[in-house]
Amino acid sequence: MIHPRPLLREPRNADRPYLAINMVATADGRAAVDGSAVGIGSPADKRLMRELRAEADVVLHGAATVRADPLSARVPPDLVPQRLAQGLSEQPLGAIVTRSGNLPAHHPYYESATVIYITSDKSVPVNEPTVEVCRVSSIEQAVRDLGRRGARRILCEGGPTLNSALFEARLIDEIYLTIAPKLVGGDDPLTIVKGPRFASTIPLELLSLVEKEGELFLHYLVKYPSMQG
Repeated sequence: MIHPRPLLREPRNADRPYLAINMVATADGRAAVDGSAVGIGSPADKRLMRELRAEADVVLHGAATVRADPLSARVPPDLVPQRLAQGLSEQPLGAIVTRSGNLPAHHPYYESATVIYITSDKSVPVNEPTVEVCRVSSIEQAVRDLGRRGARRILCEGGPTLNSALFEARLIDEIYLTIAPKLVGGDDPLTIVKGPRFASTIPLELLSLVEKEGELFLHYLVKYPSMQG
């Protein structure tokens, strides 16, 4: 077992859902290889991803992540009974955040219920019966809308640009980070957070650390600095 259970906690803030991110990176900090995170983590990392999803009401992604990979927000059949036993829906709601509206018209993601949050006046070229397009002014509004829909736990799987916006808005409660025992190199690394430098360092508290065949599985609590003074 990797990390104590349950993996996802109760909301810390009464006016929005709990939100955790789950990311994988190489030992030199690369969150993508050739534009994708596929192949960085081990089967144990992929299993942890599925188990985190199994506890989430919503699985959240940025548009670039959806464009890069033929992924979905679903859990495999063997984890559906666990969700049902916890009083959750058979599958998590998928949520995508985009500013450009640049999303494929057809994608495996849309095979289950999905909300696309568009943060601009751009059009979204998706017309699927399982997909709702919701226009919002900010990432904060998107997260609060998910709360109004009944979501209590949101799992964000990136990408790094979405992670940056969520950190800036102080919406991330915890981090699950897998460090793969691999090196990639390169001049312009994509890390798990991509965006403007934060106004101040965001401290993290280590909650658990597990090593499995050289791969490190870390779980952090995010402790935003006080805005007073």
